[in-house]
Parts: sequence; structure tokens; C-alpha cells
Amino acid sequence: MTVYSSTLSLLLGVSALTSGFSNYRDRLPNGRAVPHPCKPNYLWHGVGHENALGGGVRNAFGLDFLRLGATWSVELCQLDSDGDGMTNGEELGDPQCTWTPGTLPPRISGITHPGE
Repeated sequence: MTVYSSTLSLLLGVSALTSGFSNYRDRLPNGRAVPHPCKPNYLWHGVGHENALGGGVRNAFGLDFLRLGATWSVELCQLDSDGDGMTNGEELGDPQCTWTPGTLPPRISGITHPGE
């Protein structure tokens, strides 16, 4: 195997992993607009992880998301994964737990992180 084909294989593999997990954000209301809780004007791309870019250790929200089938549901929406007094739905702009993938969330402003 040449250096070129080895490099190409590695890049394609990493790309597939990255795109495979980033689509989890599309399974959440405002999943691509969750703000970094400590850095104004920054987004937290790995919503279910301790690492803002994703991967590695899951936070409380990520553990709940995985446990409940890696999809948005009324049960996940009504939980307060991070124990801050707000439900995951309130934090992600779906306070009534009615959002479905592919639709605009009921609220798109005032979004907070459900796992931090």
C-alpha cells in the first residue's frame, strides 16, 4: 500500500466517524446551536460530551441520550440531565416536548446547554 492510499484511507475513516456522530446534533432541537456555557459566542458541538468538540467522556445529558435510544423523546425532553432546575426541553427550546427532527424548534433563542 502506498503512502498516498494509506493517507486517503485514514482520512476517509476519520471523516466517516466525524460525520456519523455529528448527525446526533440533528436529532435534538437546536442541536447545532447549543452555546458554550463558559465562552460567549462559541458553540458546544459535542452536546453529549464533556469535550466541546465531541468524543470521549459523555456528560449527564449524553448518558441519558444514549440510555434512551439516542433520539429525542418526551422522556429525554422532560429530564433535567444536568440538575440545574430546567428540563432538557426548556434548555434546548422545546419546553412542551413537541419537536420532531427536520422541523423548526418552538424556540430558537435563549438556548442553554442541557449537560453542563
